[in-house]
Amino acid sequence: MIMSFEEQTVRIETLIWLIKSNNTGTSQNLAHRLGVSRRTVFNDLDFLKGKGYFISYSHTADSYMFTCKQNNPTLF
Repeated sequence: MIMSFEEQTVRIETLIWLIKSNNTGTSQNLAHRLGVSRRTVFNDLDFLKGKGYFISYSHTADSYMFTCKQNNPTLF
């Protein structure tokens, strides 16, 4: 199934919100919450990193997290 640009944008915005909330869970949990595959989650994380976001996974928090302050990167 091919997602529309709007659906992808909403998914990316949801991902950013979950990361800001330190509430993503594992990549498998995150994929389930977003209704996509783990591969799509990793692609979305790579997309955000390419746009200037610094993201890493914290085993202690069991969540993806922003690792430093963002300089208002643009998404698209």
